[in-house]
Formats: sequence, structure tokens, C-alpha cells
Amino acid sequence: MKIFPLNKIYPLFVPQLCFIDKYNNMNAFVEMNPSMFITQEGTLTILIRCVNYIKFYNKNFTMFENVSKSEYYIMKGNIKDKENLDIENFNIEKINYDYLIPTYPTFWKGLEDVRFISHNKIIVTIPECNTRGNPIIFSATINNQNISNFSMCYPNIVEKNWMPYNDDLNNEKVIYSLNPFCIKNIIEETLEKIEINENLKKLLQGYHGSTNGIIFENNEELRLFLIHVNKDKTYHRWLLFNVKTNDISLSEEFIFFKNTYIEFTCSLCEFKERIFISIGINDNKAFIIETDINSIKSCLFYN
Repeated sequence: MKIFPLNKIYPLFVPQLCFIDKYNNMNAFVEMNPSMFITQEGTLTILIRCVNYIKFYNKNFTMFENVSKSEYYIMKGNIKDKENLDIENFNIEKINYDYLIPTYPTFWKGLEDVRFISHNKIIVTIPECNTRGNPIIFSATINNQNISNFSMCYPNIVEKNWMPYNDDLNNEKVIYSLNPFCIKNIIEETLEKIEINENLKKLLQGYHGSTNGIIFENNEELRLFLIHVNKDKTYHRWLLFNVKTNDISLSEEFIFFKNTYIEFTCSLCEFKERIFISIGINDNKAFIIETDINSIKSCLFYN
């Protein structure tokens, strides 16, 4: 299996958030599944999700409280051309939020797996705001360390892993599903199915959404995404989507790390031909990894 080449690996650490677990032991949340956004000027925002459980390679897990709880920290800093990320000097705060909408009984509490739409706008999964307690998607805004203005996105039965992007007319959309390949605008239930050939259907078997889409090689029609599938471990493909012609290309399959069992990517960012990926490893580690356009172009792509 191909291991995708990386230029840098940046670990993310947050202040430890402790609690007394159901076994009456001191315990702590663990970092996972970060998200990020970089402006054209180099202002960088990172959100780090923290959870109160441990998941294992054989798909078993240990819950340390009676429900799953998710908390977020926010890091803010700047990036300079040809310099490493200086994450240790970023400001870090705990995220505050108030839904201002009803919540319902569910096993999953809090915000999950943020994807950025813009520097201050996100989509986020929130099971406790669904009458059935299932995962559904909301849009929201970020102001400093506060998340607010939650607005439900449709459909809203069981929804996860939408991949946001801006089309060639700057409309905010998402790739809703990969097989069938459907796109929609973020809020409304206006699914548009795009026909794909049998070869792509086969390559997309079992794959689902991971990251937002970014402009590829300054081509206003092309958006680059990461998608993944969970088998014996997590495998990835690059997906190139032409937002004007609806043409789709997929890279060969690859992994980022040899000894992981979960690799969950939430964000892609580009800064001066440097590509940054936010990734959660094994649901208990959080990293930003860096590659470049040339490494992506060297992949074998299929149509």
C-alpha cells in the first residue's frame, strides 16, 4: 500500500480537561479530529475536538461516562511563507456555544467533526439537536472562541461527513454523497445527482466524505478533496471535481501512516502551494500534516 509523502507533521496539544469517570476514577478528554482554515493573508484557525472515550483497533471502545461528550478548543495564529507552523505560540481558548434551539435525549453530546466553509462559517454535526438523537448537520458561525447562529441543514434524518466547497460562481455547496454522487447547496434539500461511470462507482465503493474542497492549481473550476474508507484500517483517495463540467477523477488508494487504524481528515487548506491537512489518528491524537501540490500531482488518477 502506498504511503503518501509528507513534508511536516505538527502535533496538536491542548490544556488537559479532566473529569471523574463512572468508575470514580480521575480521567481526561483526549484530542481527536481537528479542523482548520487559512486565509489568503496567512491567518490560521484550528479547532481541536476532545472526547471522553477510547476506541481500539478492533472497533471496540471504552466509555468513561454514561454518554459520549465532545468539547472543542480553538487555536489562532499566523503562517509565513516557507516557515514551519509555530503552533506552540498560537493562542488557545476553550470553545463556548449556545444552540438557542431545543436539545433531545441522545448518547452523543456536543459538537462533532467541524468542516470550515469560510474563516468564520462552519458546518458541524450535532446529534442532540435532532428529535431522534441521530447525527445531523448544522451551519454556524465562529466569532473569537464563540460558536453561534446554528441553522439546521436539510435533509436531517441521519447526516454526517458532508464536504463543503464554493462552486465557480462562489455558491456554497457540499458533496452530499459519493456513490451515488450527489451535490447540494448547504441549507436546502436540493440534491443534484451526477452520473458517474462504472469504473468510478467501483473505486468509490464504501468511500465517504472527509474534507472540504479547495481550488486546485489556481483553476477556478477544479476542487480538490480527500475521501476515505474504513476497512482493516483507513484508506484515502484524492478526489478532483470540476464544479462546472461535473467531471470527476480519483487518485490511487493510499495511507498516511503505517501503524494506524483510524485516520480521519476534516480539512484541506492551501497556502502558497503548501497543502495542509487536519487529521485525527486512532480517535486519540490530533495533527496537522503538510504536503505539496507536486506530491498530489504525482498520484495516479483515474476517470
